[in-house]
Amino acid sequence: MSAASFARRAVSAVSWRVAMRRYRAGRFRMRELLRNGEPDGVAVIMCLWNRRERIDAVLTQLDAQQGTRVRLVLWNNNPADDAYYRERIAAYRAHGALSSVSLVSSGVNVGGLGRFFVARRLWAAGERGAFVMLDDDQDVSDHFLANLLDAWEPRTIAGYWAWTMEGEYWARTPAEPGDRVSYVGTGGCACDLDIVSDLSFFTELPRYFAFLEDIWMCGYARKRGWVLRKVDTPVEFVLDETNQHHTLAERKAEFYRYLQLDDSR
Repeated sequence: MSAASFARRAVSAVSWRVAMRRYRAGRFRMRELLRNGEPDGVAVIMCLWNRRERIDAVLTQLDAQQGTRVRLVLWNNNPADDAYYRERIAAYRAHGALSSVSLVSSGVNVGGLGRFFVARRLWAAGERGAFVMLDDDQDVSDHFLANLLDAWEPRTIAGYWAWTMEGEYWARTPAEPGDRVSYVGTGGCACDLDIVSDLSFFTELPRYFAFLEDIWMCGYARKRGWVLRKVDTPVEFVLDETNQHHTLAERKAEFYRYLQLDDSR
């Protein structure tokens, strides 16, 4: 490794550690960009990276939700797109379920962990109950949130992308609605805010696997006796070519083995 490459890696490692400490302590700015009446309802947290063209669809679909109001919090891991998001959100005229939209700009790309830093801040502020995670490559129906919240209970993660594993990450079968499962994806799920009540959620996650927060969430919850459940709700995936999972397949399997989550039943 060249001296220049080593120096870059050292700077990156320090930046990561500093960001982790700051974010765990809730020291990040959450700027409200839209308000439609009182900012109430379920918190929906979404991480952003490379699909900025999806923001209009996200706002429209969440505004159309039936049965609950929505507070949308966007965690942007690509600050170069901040101005674009601010412009599109300012131009949107909420008239339905969307009560507020807030944006966090992260100078360090922390991947999907960003949504859990927001959840920790909500928990530390005294909020309890469910929060929802959604990915920006998912199109959802107007009863998406109602379906998730109907299936959710305390100490539960209830979601659309749900599988039963048999010893290995890729040795898996799709679950049926209502099934207790081994794995629920972070995109399209309702989770108890208590998942981040203990800072060990962040401090025990190995840096090497930090971008596999979905596997970590499931393993962390199951080892504490939580229930993971499949929810029946229509979700359509778009822009699959932009999904990072294509480059993380081997690491996912490695992390699953590392956590020793033998799910044979």
